[in-house]
Amino acid sequence: MDIVEVTGVVAHPPDSEDGVRYESVHDRALEWGLPVIRGRAKTPEVTEFVRAAAPDLLWVTDYRYLLPEELTALAPRGAVNLHPSLLPRYRGRASINWAILYGESEIGLTAHFIAEGADTGDIIEQRAVSLFEEEDIGDALNRLMPLYDSLTREVAVRFLKAPVYGTPQDHARATEFPARKPKDGRIDWNRPAYEIRDLIRAVAAPYPGAFTDLSGARMYFWKARLGENSGSSLPASPGTVTAITEEGGFWVCCGDGPLYIKDWSTDPEGAVVPFPGLSLMVPEETG
Repeated sequence: MDIVEVTGVVAHPPDSEDGVRYESVHDRALEWGLPVIRGRAKTPEVTEFVRAAAPDLLWVTDYRYLLPEELTALAPRGAVNLHPSLLPRYRGRASINWAILYGESEIGLTAHFIAEGADTGDIIEQRAVSLFEEEDIGDALNRLMPLYDSLTREVAVRFLKAPVYGTPQDHARATEFPARKPKDGRIDWNRPAYEIRDLIRAVAAPYPGAFTDLSGARMYFWKARLGENSGSSLPASPGTVTAITEEGGFWVCCGDGPLYIKDWSTDPEGAVVPFPGLSLMVPEETG
């Protein structure tokens, strides 16, 4: 049996800047009796920790800091990153969220060598999966999680058997995106219905959700679908609720037509059903 030994674990500091709390890699390493440290890559403490661990290969998964060259140089076989996109597209942060925001029907996972820059290194292996229009970020994560396991096992074992080489990326096809924060989930009802639908999909659970602030209360939206006449003339101004269904959902006007909100809540739980004709738009301050 091929066995890859883990000599140490570096976890990022305990913050939730994107609004998601992940299972703690730090705590799991402690449970397994592995040497572990929390820290940013460009610190002397992390460099000394890696030096003491003496790894042949650095393996990076969802670590949000770029590794400096002096750190990757400590591993004779280099450093490999698992990036949740089909590189060279969607380099950078929040790649799955951005892919959904742009209406992609295919997402994936890429194992690549770490080089200078964000997600620019040679590609070792990729896996793609479909994502359908009615599916959200939670569905995307459920599709990708098994790939993290299988791709890690497959690629890591290759390093035990022979030198591993990658294929250079086509940088002309590259796209790069910044990090997203919970505040980026605020809905602008003037935008087209499909854009708002995709925003709701992109930041649904386990992310913080797309939201509107109304009369001091925050409303979160988790599931939505387009109306048949989206893109046609508006029956009311954007942000106006035009109908409520028996199931507790409601229709709201967007910049180009209706959007059906199927699942929503207030913070942290529960539902307050708005009345028909209620505007979800927050008026601009005047003065």
